[in-house]
Amino acid sequence: MKNLLTCLFSLIIIAGCNRSQQEKTIKDTSLSNIELSIQSDNAVLQEAFNWAVNKTGQFVMTGKTGLVNKDERTPNGTGTAKYIPSYWAGYYDRTAFYGRDFVHQAVGAQIVGQGAENYSMFSTFAANATEARDWWTLWAFNFDGTPHHIDYRGDEKFVKEVPAQFELIEKAYKQYLWSGDARYITDSIMWNFYTRTLTDFVNLHDTNNNGVAEGKGGIWAGSCTYNERGEYPIEAGDGIACQYQATLAYAHMLKARGENEKAQSWYKKAIELKDYFNNEWSIINEDSSYARGINKEGLKLIGFGKENSWFMPLKLITEPGKRNDDYLQFISDNLGEGIGTTPTAPKNIEAYTYIPDMYFHYNWNDEAWKWMKYILSVKDLPHERPSQGTNGDYPEISYTIVSQVVEGMMGIEPNANTGNVSTASRLPKEINRVKIKSVRFGDYDIDVEHTGLQKTTLSNNSAQTLNWEVCFYGTYNTLIVNGKELSSEQKTINGVITSFVNVSVESGLAKTVEVKL
Repeated sequence: MKNLLTCLFSLIIIAGCNRSQQEKTIKDTSLSNIELSIQSDNAVLQEAFNWAVNKTGQFVMTGKTGLVNKDERTPNGTGTAKYIPSYWAGYYDRTAFYGRDFVHQAVGAQIVGQGAENYSMFSTFAANATEARDWWTLWAFNFDGTPHHIDYRGDEKFVKEVPAQFELIEKAYKQYLWSGDARYITDSIMWNFYTRTLTDFVNLHDTNNNGVAEGKGGIWAGSCTYNERGEYPIEAGDGIACQYQATLAYAHMLKARGENEKAQSWYKKAIELKDYFNNEWSIINEDSSYARGINKEGLKLIGFGKENSWFMPLKLITEPGKRNDDYLQFISDNLGEGIGTTPTAPKNIEAYTYIPDMYFHYNWNDEAWKWMKYILSVKDLPHERPSQGTNGDYPEISYTIVSQVVEGMMGIEPNANTGNVSTASRLPKEINRVKIKSVRFGDYDIDVEHTGLQKTTLSNNSAQTLNWEVCFYGTYNTLIVNGKELSSEQKTINGVITSFVNVSVESGLAKTVEVKL
């Protein structure tokens, strides 16, 4: 167990949180980061990223006055209100932000400068998880922060899905890392939501006592899966996978708060949940694949279940290795070439926005880029829901293109609280050079340029020194930093060996690190 904990800690940059950091609050970032841009030898990527950055500005609702409860049944809404800091997250013909969409858009939103909106929206979800609702939060809110009526009839009847509860915790921690905003780990309402969800909520929704939060059927009863277009299991792969990441995030936040003993306990819970998943929950007799759910009769579900299939490797609950690699290929086979190409391919474009995220995790860069290109190729076509507009008018498309480039392809992972950032080039074969300018996290601002998979330059545009961990996939004993040879260290990232060095980059300077061949 000690070795497992040590391994887990080595893969994650844990945020330190002294008193001055706890008092630190985010700057007003409601205006988009207009300096954020990209240069590449690949015209498709360059045009797509710059389109996506600009497109996200269309969805910001902060400070406006407009309709509430507008939807396909009530096109004129039920009144008007002044909007809180927020942005569109969900169907563009509904004046609302939805939990599932919001958490997937949040990192992209932070990168383009919508940090104030993120905190406002996270706070709204956290404040609406109550004991009367069995600690569920609500599914959708108007832009003034009130429940949207299409998904809420009262505290006894509202739409709810298990994965969203847990993703709110995971992605709140991501915001803490990206924004440097200590309120994500100190605000009492936010902290109550995290704690209640992982304790009281799980206990109330775990009738078989295996520690996994359950659903009761469809979306109004409480779904355990994001897959609303199939069967209704009581436990699902996306539910348990999101619960794992939420448990891990909670441990990280406890560590950042200085509550080390409690953090150790929750790291242990995360490890135990992952072990249970890989060695029992997901096992199908002698089959080397994964179960993706359990129905009310206790039978395990097999085959392709869309979200409850791909969320398992997406959330890293699957153990890296052949079994996981085979499942990644199984997912690709079922997706085919996109909408209409296989019987199992999703019909809604937004479903595909998770796929690049998943493949970048495992350094399947060409497969990730394939799905980014697919999404971009159909962004100007009508959405499956005509009143929504085009595929590109679905907000999740543009926000996730931003995060997939920055986090996925460029491998940028910051901790604004400690002044650390790591990078790892995940350029696909079709792309040889990418330079992204003005990536901001907390008080830091950097440019990052990858040339192929073996050379990276970081420019520190910030007022203070930055600690940079630069990684390259593969085993290289020596890396060259501004012409000077340094011995590297090795570690695995989701089962793949990388070589890395840590360097300091002073304010106003740039450093280049490359592989010694």
